[in-house]
Amino acid sequence: MQAVCSSINGYISYFPLVVFLSLLLAGFNVPLSEDLLIISSALLAKTDRSLLIPLAAAIYSGVVLSDHIAYWIGSRIRKGLTKNRFFAKVLTKRKLARMHHYLDKYGIFTFIVCRFIPFGVRNTLFIGSGVMQVKYRIFILYDLVAAAISTTTLFLLIYYLGDSIEKPFKVIGGVLFIVLALTVGAILTRLAVRWKRSFVIKHPPRADS
Repeated sequence: MQAVCSSINGYISYFPLVVFLSLLLAGFNVPLSEDLLIISSALLAKTDRSLLIPLAAAIYSGVVLSDHIAYWIGSRIRKGLTKNRFFAKVLTKRKLARMHHYLDKYGIFTFIVCRFIPFGVRNTLFIGSGVMQVKYRIFILYDLVAAAISTTTLFLLIYYLGDSIEKPFKVIGGVLFIVLALTVGAILTRLAVRWKRSFVIKHPPRADS
């Protein structure tokens, strides 16, 4: 067990990159918990303060770019370029009407509140923003402010209260690193295989004359 932990510690400096890539994948609705990533990053930063700035930067930039990916997906759905049963179930007319009402009435506070609500509420708002044609400059402003508030609050809360929860999650950083690395690797491999199949279908090999 000690050898495994030592091996993990040798690669722990790459954790900010794993967090960043995982957050980007979350923008495509891959089931990776943003909150769990922030919590594990804060606990890791507490044990290794040299990772504090890299982790904070990875979290904020990853969260913002993830939100923009979701907005882009929404814009494609609005143009009819993306058809998916999952999005059809998530973005019902009732939900879109409700989001439109909240955005008109509360503006940026809708983004701030939704950023603290997990279980797909965030991505539903961001994808819905693209579908509802929320002006991109407004989306950028709202998202930058809301992301700064939510990520900073959760990160610092766990960072400063880490002593009281550090023992139950003593190896969470290492375990999560392995899980996320394997998940990212599996997803990238699957995407590569799909791209290769699509390329072969579009460009079939010529038969010898």
